[in-house]
Amino acid sequence: MGKVVTFADLPYRDSGAGVKRARFTGEEMKQISAEIIRLAPGATLAESVPAGSDRYLFTLTGGATLTESGRTHAMAEEACAAIQEGSRFTVTNPGAAEIELLSVVAPPPGSGFKAAGFAGGISVAARATAPVHDVPEQKKRRIYFVGKEAAQTERAHAMIVLYVEDTVTGLHKHPNAESMFVLLSGKTRFTVNGEDVIVQRGQATCFPMGDRHGLRTAEGDVSFLEFHLPARYVTVRD
Repeated sequence: MGKVVTFADLPYRDSGAGVKRARFTGEEMKQISAEIIRLAPGATLAESVPAGSDRYLFTLTGGATLTESGRTHAMAEEACAAIQEGSRFTVTNPGAAEIELLSVVAPPPGSGFKAAGFAGGISVAARATAPVHDVPEQKKRRIYFVGKEAAQTERAHAMIVLYVEDTVTGLHKHPNAESMFVLLSGKTRFTVNGEDVIVQRGQATCFPMGDRHGLRTAEGDVSFLEFHLPARYVTVRD
């Protein structure tokens, strides 16, 4: 079943000096493992990307410094990084306030899913400077981060989607892919398990394979980070 997640309500645990994290996808999601990571000022997270998986990081609040193989990348707020399997990396909070990161591993180790992954070492793109692609027939715009249009991989597709006042995406499902939406601005009316709910910044929605969902603008300038896993997916509309 689909679900709505509120990041402030998650059960965060300490996993290092100045590092708190909480996973919010469960057994219902087979192709994605997603969590929120909070870094205190000056804190550093050091990890490796599992074999057979890609790692994606998105800066929800604040900016971070990402280092891999001696290369350092500045990540502004609402920037996305794709990191190749087997890579050892560190993320540091260089600022004076706590930052919040979305972390995604796709597919999770042990899922049994095999597909060509990101092979570029590391790729960082910022919302503010990435190209915006208009989709006028659907009354939306897209900023591509991961997939055939950007950091190329068959394991996931990720983009920011921007709606206008009357944009509507009708009820549909993806029989061969999971979906996740992380709200960035405005308020969005989602259909989750047949019921309409209002979702806003600080929340996300998650849908397993074949789970019906729909969405439309509820208030303000709507934008959200959207994931589909794997990258090649079929859409079936009602």
